[in-house]
Amino acid sequence: MKYPKIAIVGLSFALCVAGAVFVSGIFRVPVAHAADCGITAADISQITAIQNDPSLSYSDEIKQELAVRKNLIGKTIVCAQQEVQTFQTSLASSSVDSADQDLQSQLAGRLNDASNFYTIELANLNGAGIVGSEEIAQQVLAWRQGTFIPLSEGINNFILWSGNQDLFDTAQTRMSQTQNAVSFLESTSPNPELQSAFDAASVSFSNAQNENAEAKAALAQGLSPDQTLALIKQSLDSLSTTYQNFFTISTLIKTILPQ
Repeated sequence: MKYPKIAIVGLSFALCVAGAVFVSGIFRVPVAHAADCGITAADISQITAIQNDPSLSYSDEIKQELAVRKNLIGKTIVCAQQEVQTFQTSLASSSVDSADQDLQSQLAGRLNDASNFYTIELANLNGAGIVGSEEIAQQVLAWRQGTFIPLSEGINNFILWSGNQDLFDTAQTRMSQTQNAVSFLESTSPNPELQSAFDAASVSFSNAQNENAEAKAALAQGLSPDQTLALIKQSLDSLSTTYQNFFTISTLIKTILPQ
């Protein structure tokens, strides 16, 4: 009576789903070796060939099939470890101010935890049987979906956010220069239109700074990646509006200054 086959079918499904997740889970930062993490049709065909081999005894069939399945699970876990290493490299190479290094270190620590998790699961796989192998595959899949995918998206957001800080520094410098120019012109020849344009730039830049700070807080608090990304995009939209106002101010100044 070959009742263990039920567990084997379940494991096959878990592996196929895991492969799909590894390929499609990360969408903003390319992941090295991601395409190699999925279980392919050729991989599954190895199992089918063993199951359909009439020369194998039931015992030999189970042994060979288990060996193939453990190899596929191991291959997937090793690939996942390489993926973690890619994120570790990207995170470490992100240039941040000293005030943001604690957050960077926190994320790096969580990546180390991810690497340790995969190492432990890989070690557990060595002595696992049919049921144990299935449980490991399901645990890795569930952990990846519930823990690693949100973490990886959060790291993507942090890398994006940290890269934007130079834009905010440049905008701050431009705002100071613009304020000096507007203040000088207003002191000699008040122009309501010019002052209105500068006020609009001040408001949009203040909004951008506040949204940028909220995005950082969302990263630190571990809010959902979608919430954090929305704040990052919103801050950049406000910054874009600020530069549109800068352009308007420049145009007005050209009409005020003697030619």
